[in-house]
Amino acid sequence: MNKLYKFLIVIAVALAGCNPMEDINNQIDQQKEAPTAEFEYTLSDADYSTISSEALAIAASKEDSTTASYIKSSLSLPEGFAADYVPAVLKSMYPALGKNSVAKVTYNYNNGPKTYLTEYTDAGEYYISSSDYESIGGAVKVYKYFSPSNPPETYLPDLLANKYPDAADSTLKMVTYKYATTDPAGGEVGIYTEEFTTLNNVSTFDVVGDQSWYASSYKQDDFAKISGYVSKDTASYDNEDWLVSAAIDLNGFTSPVMQISQAINFLNDQWDQINILISTDFDGTDVSTATWTPVNITTLPTGSSWSFVTSERIDLSAYEGQTVYVAFKYISSTTNAATWEINWLKVYGTIEGSGSGTADPEVITKSDFYRLDGTTWKMESDGVYALSSQDYDSMGSPGKYNNFSSSDNPDDYLPQFLSMKYPYAQEGDKLAVVYKYYSGGTSTRADEYSFSMNEWTKYDPVEVKTDQFINVGSKWIFDPTVKFTMASADYQLIVDAVKANPDTKNLVDSYGTGEFYYGANSHYNNFDIRLVKRTTGDFAQAEYSDLTEEEANALIMDRMAEGVGVMLKAKFPNAVAQVSGVDVMYEVTVSTYENDGSYGTYVVTLQCTKSGPDPSFELVEGPTKQ
Repeated sequence: MNKLYKFLIVIAVALAGCNPMEDINNQIDQQKEAPTAEFEYTLSDADYSTISSEALAIAASKEDSTTASYIKSSLSLPEGFAADYVPAVLKSMYPALGKNSVAKVTYNYNNGPKTYLTEYTDAGEYYISSSDYESIGGAVKVYKYFSPSNPPETYLPDLLANKYPDAADSTLKMVTYKYATTDPAGGEVGIYTEEFTTLNNVSTFDVVGDQSWYASSYKQDDFAKISGYVSKDTASYDNEDWLVSAAIDLNGFTSPVMQISQAINFLNDQWDQINILISTDFDGTDVSTATWTPVNITTLPTGSSWSFVTSERIDLSAYEGQTVYVAFKYISSTTNAATWEINWLKVYGTIEGSGSGTADPEVITKSDFYRLDGTTWKMESDGVYALSSQDYDSMGSPGKYNNFSSSDNPDDYLPQFLSMKYPYAQEGDKLAVVYKYYSGGTSTRADEYSFSMNEWTKYDPVEVKTDQFINVGSKWIFDPTVKFTMASADYQLIVDAVKANPDTKNLVDSYGTGEFYYGANSHYNNFDIRLVKRTTGDFAQAEYSDLTEEEANALIMDRMAEGVGVMLKAKFPNAVAQVSGVDVMYEVTVSTYENDGSYGTYVVTLQCTKSGPDPSFELVEGPTKQ
């Protein structure tokens, strides 16, 4: 505004005779426009703290409060927070800037945790118990661990099926067990021992009489005892009483044998009153319904002494692979009643393959994940690994308690461990690593590691991101526009789409890198928009024959824009139509090979009108030559 004009305004107001300066300022302000600027800004620590405080002030739940607090501690913004809170930061920092100002704001964006990892950390953990090993039988029962010849995956599916009969499909369990890194030496091992300290592990059955088997002891000996004897001059009692062992599983053993230590007194050679029997069909409840076979023993007590006598090794090879019960059947009468004491019962068997085993193998603690697939529990090994006690030991200090902690940070150990564990890892490999962590108590944690550029790297949810914000006059708003220049891979996406279409695949060149429907060429990184390529030669197309040159060139440009949409659909399958209520635009810069042999640059603007996984894009503007 020139000086003369200002002077005239002053004179006019003075003649009006009321508050001249206020009116002058109003008119001058109306003729001013707020300055505009384009600039870059990076959020500071103080900005994250401010945003955290503002988010806490409006938090509506505990989860909201936790998220808000995490902004300050992590110096990062979760999904949606930049669009919601950065405008206020810009308004505070640049209050004088007006409409059409543009700010490119760089900040730490938090992608959040890998949610699939919670499935591993929350999976219920089941520890294989001593009774579980015993239920499996064979060497596993004896040694109470698995080994290369008796791998856990052979037995755990059935064990889990019995343990969790009502589990829902897809249930995941972390199963922890003992494992010998080499097979045990084998040879003859003890299968079953009963020393009758109590009778809690055996069964007794009173068929006739009031007398019963009971646990007794004398000096250093514990034994099971029964007697119908009263005295030399007094009639004895009629009895039939059974003492039956627990189930003895001979599966997995060869050459099983049995030995018994027993003492008998007052027998008077009535050996039919003392019976040792064996059965394979005893149901645990009724001795009368089972089939019992007498056991032939040649090394017997005298029948008139309290001295225990150990029998010979009684061959049970006829029962290999079966489950048997050993019974002690006692009978007495009023005219003859012995006293019978059983000191112990032992069964041995041989484990094959002992020549390749180790006398004292290393036994470690391992964990595997099993998922219920229909009716079958299957081990999950691809993409997940749970650390074993051996792994912690190999890392040194973590092996002290077989866990990590604040003093043994897993980040300091796992990259190197994975490099040694997986020496042939390939670029792009990913692995969920499950481990124990102590912090006042031991919990299960999991991290995702990726192999890239010859090293394992832990997934970091925080990435540096730059978004654009624009001033619309009254406020700053987030601008979710995606801007990029097409690269070779982008052009190839269009070529591949043309090749996949039976109606247009003939328009792809012999190299497979160029096509003349849209004109994309990944070798030259451009669109070939020459009309001659559509009207003559191998790629002539009938639709161009009746068009004027102007109409034909317009069709080529339309198809180029359409081709950009094809590319976006393939490149961004999960594109979203809006971010924080703002429509998402794509400004794509492309290169062209022109009719006159020159090269050009165009911008095509499309809008995502439907979110993925099958997004839609509509042309907004262009192609516009730059």
